[in-house]
Amino acid sequence: MIVSEAPGKLYVLGEYAVVEPGHRAVLIAVDRHVRVEVLPAPREGALRSTASSSSLVWRHRGDVLEIDDDVAGFFRYLIAALQTVEALRRERGIEPQHYELHVSSGLDDATTGAKFGLGSSGAVTAAAVGAIGRVYEMDLTPEQLYRLAMIATVQVTRTTSGGDLAASCLGGWVSYSSPDRDWLAAASTERGVEELLSIPWPGLSLQRLDGPDGPLDDSPLDVRVGWTGEPADTPELVGKMRQKAPIPAELLARSDSRVEAFSKALTTGNVSDIGTIVAEARAILGELAEQRGTVIETQELTALVEAALSVGWWAKSSGSGGGDCGMAIAPAGTPSTSLDRAWERAHIRPLDLRVSSRGLTTYTENARSTNPRDAA
Repeated sequence: MIVSEAPGKLYVLGEYAVVEPGHRAVLIAVDRHVRVEVLPAPREGALRSTASSSSLVWRHRGDVLEIDDDVAGFFRYLIAALQTVEALRRERGIEPQHYELHVSSGLDDATTGAKFGLGSSGAVTAAAVGAIGRVYEMDLTPEQLYRLAMIATVQVTRTTSGGDLAASCLGGWVSYSSPDRDWLAAASTERGVEELLSIPWPGLSLQRLDGPDGPLDDSPLDVRVGWTGEPADTPELVGKMRQKAPIPAELLARSDSRVEAFSKALTTGNVSDIGTIVAEARAILGELAEQRGTVIETQELTALVEAALSVGWWAKSSGSGGGDCGMAIAPAGTPSTSLDRAWERAHIRPLDLRVSSRGLTTYTENARSTNPRDAA
């Protein structure tokens, strides 16, 4: 049996700027994963998920991919991943196979099923791309996996920046700027998938942030994540923000400069200015929310930030805001007991999450039933 695992993500800085092509954000991959198990199927394939009682059947008819679309809405990201990698398979002249994809997620609360905002759609798409690529022994690089997942994603929506895909595919700390999704959607209809894996994409920058001695397995920073208990609708929040007007160029430039400063501090290990950088990034989000007449940092997120600051941690909201998670950052080795207590007093739930150095991973193991809770 083939297994593919993709980590979830959290934004550190630049979460609204990155929606605009060419502008940057820093993200982390977290040590909870979406898992896709692949089983061979003789005559037709299937898509299944522990989150749904329904399944979707698909099959090859010559060079045509037939999909039974009764429940296509639920499986839309999986369908897009299937169509994208199968298109690459056809271009490479590889014989088609049927297989079942079984999806389970460890990104949500194991008891209640509540979503923490860890990028489940992106992780599902990345894990599926990795699984199907492994079926056909394509030996794809992390950037190629990201590109395939992004090609699939723009079939579903052009709102997302794709930062979640970047973090899921690369792992660790990631510096990312988004491609022009309108260009990519058009190019996907005019060019082959193979060509799109190699040509430049306008706006795209994709880099795992490593230290001077290699991967940041021993990061100079510790990250703790708190959950407000209030889920946020990221597509709705980002959509409303972009409908009103483009983000002012001055705010985009300031956001990019803070991302650049944070990335340099992280990779050099000189983290003395990180607190100021994080505070400035928080202020930029506040200005953006005020200009748009909306709320990014809710009362619960403000409580999370102020509680962290009171015990010496730097903090801000993460992602689109409006709920979900915030994060606290401190030099590596800083005790977190006082932070957890401060958060609990503020009715914030500390989550047992760490930065995952492992990005999208595929491997083989003996077949077993799908486990709805990722143990990683």
